[in-house]
Amino acid sequence: MNNMIRIETNNGKASLFTPYNPDFVKAVKKIGGAAWDGKEKCWTVPEAQVPAARFIMEEIYGYSDKIPNEPVTVLVTFHDDVWEQREDLVLFGKILAHAYERDSGAKPGEDVAYIQGDITSGGSRKNWLSIVKKGSIAILTNVNRTVYEREKAYLSPYIETEVMETKPDKAMLLEEKEFLLKQIADIDRMLQEA
Repeated sequence: MNNMIRIETNNGKASLFTPYNPDFVKAVKKIGGAAWDGKEKCWTVPEAQVPAARFIMEEIYGYSDKIPNEPVTVLVTFHDDVWEQREDLVLFGKILAHAYERDSGAKPGEDVAYIQGDITSGGSRKNWLSIVKKGSIAILTNVNRTVYEREKAYLSPYIETEVMETKPDKAMLLEEKEFLLKQIADIDRMLQEA
């Protein structure tokens, strides 16, 4: 299931464990009291703000600690150069190209593999670019199906995508079963308390 998101509460604070996504970072910083915990490698927010944090997770990642992840593998073909100025080039929550200055070069983020083509940096010193070159083909794994369906309608005409069929993974199915059983146990507990 690859449900990499979890929320842990303790002493009035909630720790938000999520994969890195620049859009999530921008959004979570808008929650009053949000802070990065470098030791635990998570964002913390006041426990009362968990509903807001969960809403942001579902908007950015397509799932949360309460809604399971449904990952798909996506084949992406670039029919022209595609770039982002002064930040990462992101598609479906995955970093396609990360550069930090004009001459830094670029590298892909987690869950992104190029099987053809190249990524690089460019632009000027002040306005550097993260670039995916024309003719590149990438495979993106662990893309949330909801995010894919929502964003594919707004893609550049120079980007073509296709969901690749994959066989169910036994470990993934067991993880999903465990997640659902935990959700049922939580519901049973809430019913007993009601």
